[in-house]
Amino acid sequence: MSKYGHLNKGFTELKKMVRELPGSADYLDSAELAIGHMILRRQLELGYDQQQLADLSGVPFEDIGVIEMGLTHPNFGYTVKPDTLTKLFQTLEIVGLKPIVAEESATYTAQ
Repeated sequence: MSKYGHLNKGFTELKKMVRELPGSADYLDSAELAIGHMILRRQLELGYDQQQLADLSGVPFEDIGVIEMGLTHPNFGYTVKPDTLTKLFQTLEIVGLKPIVAEESATYTAQ
């Protein structure tokens, strides 16, 4: 387990509890939150705090917090430019994304 593995476990447990609140599932299942969590996890793996990541990437400090919380959806009043994510991905050396699909939600079958 990585140095910060316990954070992922705690986050997973928190998501289970929060999921019971009305309207929370849409947020918890959003791409915005998944990307924010991925960025935060990689940031912690590399040992950067938010200010270091901001300095290295050229992305404003405030934007990093918003992105990591998954609040980049227009419904939250904040949108992120594609080049912002590109800067963060390059700085964090995130190359390519492999989606993980829950088998029970995959309903399309080739004919």
